[in-house]
Amino acid sequence: MSRYNYFSVVAVADAAFPEDPQVTFNFVPDGFTFLNRGAAKIEYSFDGTTLHGDLDPADLSESLAFSGRIEDRIWFRVPAGGSTVRVEAWGGWGRRTLV
Repeated sequence: MSRYNYFSVVAVADAAFPEDPQVTFNFVPDGFTFLNRGAAKIEYSFDGTTLHGDLDPADLSESLAFSGRIEDRIWFRVPAGGSTVRVEAWGGWGRRTLV
């Protein structure tokens, strides 16, 4: 069983990444997942600037799972329209120190 768990459903409506991340785990995850629950494509970033990928409901990237990737902050944007994304994370060690 994981020591730390995270779950959130995030509404995404802006065409630009916001200044602050919409998701912060506050622990080092062993894995995390994204699921686009809407009809619009959602783009994500792990640094708030660089486009790292997308969640497109028109193909298999609608849902993604990451294992062994050390990220704890996520920014989302939509090129057009709006959507929601379900985010889950789990981990067994390491709280993040906020700076």
